[in-house]
Amino acid sequence: MTFSPAYLRRIGVRVLLNALTLIIIISLSYAIMKAAPGKPFQTERNPSPEVLAELHRKYDFTYWQYLQGILFHGDFRYSYSHRNSTVLEILGEALPVSLELGACALLIAVAAGLAAGLLSALFRGRWFEGLVLSFAMLGIAIPSFVLGSLLQLLFSLHWRVTPVAGWSGWDSKILPIITLSFAYIAYITRIARGSFMENLNKDYIRTARAKGLPEGRVLWKHLLRNSILPVINYLAPAAAYILTGTLVVERIFNIPGMGRYFVESVFQRDFPLALGVIIIYSLFLLFLNLLADIVLTLIDPRIRLQ
Repeated sequence: MTFSPAYLRRIGVRVLLNALTLIIIISLSYAIMKAAPGKPFQTERNPSPEVLAELHRKYDFTYWQYLQGILFHGDFRYSYSHRNSTVLEILGEALPVSLELGACALLIAVAAGLAAGLLSALFRGRWFEGLVLSFAMLGIAIPSFVLGSLLQLLFSLHWRVTPVAGWSGWDSKILPIITLSFAYIAYITRIARGSFMENLNKDYIRTARAKGLPEGRVLWKHLLRNSILPVINYLAPAAAYILTGTLVVERIFNIPGMGRYFVESVFQRDFPLALGVIIIYSLFLLFLNLLADIVLTLIDPRIRLQ
């Protein structure tokens, strides 16, 4: 596999730009947190000046201390609301939960979206296409908090087949994963359907069929490989949106992931914890966008030779 020098330079520039973008995100987030009303150590019982000074000495930090700690030592500081626990310790327990929820939702969205997009393109003009398009419009129109509450009402309270909330057994994970993946199944279906329909009319598909190749080989080897590029291009932002979309889903289903800690940290003025969640989400977004660029290059040789 050969990569052109121009392409390698482009990847290097992307890495540097991502690092610069991360510093800008940290700086803006820090400024917004500091400008927000309310102080982290304000309580109904005002502490004495000595106690307040000790709290500031242990937990407070300047912008440069925070930035240097993140960039050179991976130090996300101590949480204000979870005393004696660092932000990394808290997020280290919450991140696997959010990743499991997001990864399951993304895998289901890709598999179901590609299958629905392919079948609706193959059965164009029939009732199945109308059914798929109706489902896609429904998936895009319904907000996740409405869908999640509706599923809880039907499956948990009315039929009693799944728990209302939690993240302990496999049955407790069904409703959150469906809620999170529903809209992305709809988006991927629309993108895949358009790409499949465009490529079905190309000469290389007609040529492959004229050669007598089995229909399964035509669809798998020729159609899918050339039609999947727009879907892969969409997956990087979709994966980031799914991770950030867990903010709402984790709150609805009381899941101990990063989204729940972020909401709690905002209400409790826990600036280090809120900043830590923002930085982790930003790292994922930047990394996934870069990864999508590299994967597209591996699939389509024309890009890496440009």
